[in-house]
Amino acid sequence: MKKILIGALSGAVVVGAIFFFVMYREEDANQEQEVKGKRTVSADMELINEQNSIEKVIRTTYEQRSYDLSDPLVISDPYSAAPLTALVKFETGEPLEITVTVKGKTKGTDIVKTYNGYDTSHAIPVLGLYPDHENTVIVAGESEDGVVKQKTLSVTTEPLPEGFLTTELIESDPTKMENGLTFLIPSSELAYAVDSNGDVRWYSTFPNSHVLKRMENSNLLYVTKKGDKYNLILEMDMLGQVANAYEVTVSNYEGWGIIHHDAIELPNGNILATAHDGTQYIEDEMIEIDRETGELVDQLNFREIMPEDFYQEYDGPSAEDGDWFHQNAIWFDEDEGDILVSSRHQSLIMEMSYPEGEIDYILAAYEGWPEDYQDYLLEPIGEDFKFPGGPHSVMTLPDFDNNDATKDIMLFDNNIAVTRGDESVSEEYSRGVQYRINTEEMTVKEIWSYGKERGENFFSKYVSDANYLSETGNRLITSGYTQLEDGTMRSIVVEVTGEEDPEVVYELKVTGFEEGDHRQIYRAVRMPLYPEKWDFNLGQTG
Repeated sequence: MKKILIGALSGAVVVGAIFFFVMYREEDANQEQEVKGKRTVSADMELINEQNSIEKVIRTTYEQRSYDLSDPLVISDPYSAAPLTALVKFETGEPLEITVTVKGKTKGTDIVKTYNGYDTSHAIPVLGLYPDHENTVIVAGESEDGVVKQKTLSVTTEPLPEGFLTTELIESDPTKMENGLTFLIPSSELAYAVDSNGDVRWYSTFPNSHVLKRMENSNLLYVTKKGDKYNLILEMDMLGQVANAYEVTVSNYEGWGIIHHDAIELPNGNILATAHDGTQYIEDEMIEIDRETGELVDQLNFREIMPEDFYQEYDGPSAEDGDWFHQNAIWFDEDEGDILVSSRHQSLIMEMSYPEGEIDYILAAYEGWPEDYQDYLLEPIGEDFKFPGGPHSVMTLPDFDNNDATKDIMLFDNNIAVTRGDESVSEEYSRGVQYRINTEEMTVKEIWSYGKERGENFFSKYVSDANYLSETGNRLITSGYTQLEDGTMRSIVVEVTGEEDPEVVYELKVTGFEEGDHRQIYRAVRMPLYPEKWDFNLGQTG
């Protein structure tokens, strides 16, 4: 009887222990659920609906009377999104091909666009107006038999907004520069474009963070705010007409950048963007958004790819925020069908398959890598070789050596040893650098660089960019967060030739931001103000 009682009591203890364990695990799981925020990805129609209303007003106004080339309807900043633009709308009795010219202030700064094709109904976007200026705009129509008619218009614009960044021209040789305007893309606030004189010729009133790039259909991929966070991805044209908008929310994320550093258009048309997953870690996941529906269709987390101790034991910058990886760039390698990514806090560049996440190679110093990652690490060649430190902005380059086994990449080497790298030269300079990678032999060597020769004045602890310019072979390099001895902050944007001894052909100094206010220039790109193909259609929003 005693044994039975003891057995019964033992059973009760065991059952109680199991019950306690189950309850504890359930409570622990609930706590984890509370810690992990909810992420939502969806199409957003708010801006599109607003613009539909604007277009109704434009159409109603246009229908009130007749407009022709001699007396067109001129609407400045039609979508209240791009103040240095206008829309000119009119009818003609015979089909005409339209060319629009915004006269520049100096020789070589006219901005001209011919809209190919002949029509009798015309809605002509005008880009490249100067701020705070009475702009001269010439609209010319040529008939199929070569007869030209034209109208000269005057379009007056408002001054730039208060607090707009100051752009100072240091050097300019248009005969050696890549064609196009220089688009200056901040970490936060207003993105804008300047000409060869450094004059502002375009900006958007939609605040921007990190991402402004031209898509295959000639629209812009553009990250902006909804509320107080950068969580809205726009597809819009140069007038600010929005075709698609995608909102990403993370319920427990308190920072200002939900789409935090980059986004690209994939070959399937979807959007791949850097984001957060709502856990205790940030800036270590990419999400793929369906272009048609706005829904989340895939995701890739670097905690599933990198060694566990990289994130579990990380104690570098922003460790208290869980920012162990700090992904800051995505590049799609069209030749391989893979993606390249840049990580500031792991000081690495990595090429990998997407969406599988299978590593092809890792460009990083050797410290701290476990044995099972050794085969992915590239072996450096050359005495003067240096691994990147805290890098940004990776891209693939053309095949310079006609060797299928090699590929050239370009990136911005901030040269700050975060988790690995050469401490002896860390923070002495920053540079744009071109590497050549042999993927068969798993080797890497330096081919070209610019920035080291400028020393600490060109050192950028954060942000920055490096681009290859395909027409000239020049390189456009942005050292976005430089600081003078007196504490003055500035971004330096410089275009140099691709020679062994690079020549500066264009340089800008951007000031007006302060340390920590996130308004520095994150990246700069050179591209034509007008896309090559642009079939603007009033009423195509949504």
